[in-house]
Amino acid sequence: MFDKPNQLIFYINVTLIVFGVLVALLTDYVVIGLIFAISASLLVYDQFRQNKSAFTIADLRKKLTIHDTGGNKATLTQTQMTTACHVDNSEYWFKNIRVMGSISNFRVNDSDPAEKIKENGSYRICMKLPPELKVVNGSDLTLSYEYEDAFTQTEGILSHVVDNDTQRLHLTVDLPLGRSISSARFFCRHDDVEEALLPPVVTGQTKIEANISNPKLGAEYCLQWNWSDEAFIKKIRRLF
Repeated sequence: MFDKPNQLIFYINVTLIVFGVLVALLTDYVVIGLIFAISASLLVYDQFRQNKSAFTIADLRKKLTIHDTGGNKATLTQTQMTTACHVDNSEYWFKNIRVMGSISNFRVNDSDPAEKIKENGSYRICMKLPPELKVVNGSDLTLSYEYEDAFTQTEGILSHVVDNDTQRLHLTVDLPLGRSISSARFFCRHDDVEEALLPPVVTGQTKIEANISNPKLGAEYCLQWNWSDEAFIKKIRRLF
């Protein structure tokens, strides 16, 4: 639950709570005992609060750009204003990167990731946090990677799983000209329940955007769209 230094602080605070309660119950120094117990309880509460999330994210922007009407080539860029809750946090993990088609060329702040793990149909990407980045004061972290043969069907989806406390989430899909959008929706999945959200904004049949403030921790937010069959488009083009 806690690292070793924090474990020691936790046990000290618990001891102070017990000491304060005993002083309040067994001596005439009731007020002093209560002060000890209440103060130590507040410190334990704050320790649990800080340990709940190693990072907080003020703003996360996830953009999928599909480069061709066949949906064969695509690039995803995720930029987030990230703050470390502890000065000793030395690495950040981008998680729940769903495998669709093939994924390659992972880059973190325009550098190779420190570590890449694939398991259960998704990737986890690690970024080492150098001291000069000063993530405790808030810093932009950017992850990018490329898809191949991932969006060839008539239905596509861009999703994000909220694994850190996040204030704002913005999802964008940029589509190529020449393959029209027939429908789009924005929804979230949480505890095996699907919840419809406000419809996304569709601009010029090439851009789909959705925003949400204070997304639920642990929920998956999905921007889904349907577009015409690319094979049909090719047939039409052959007629002209």
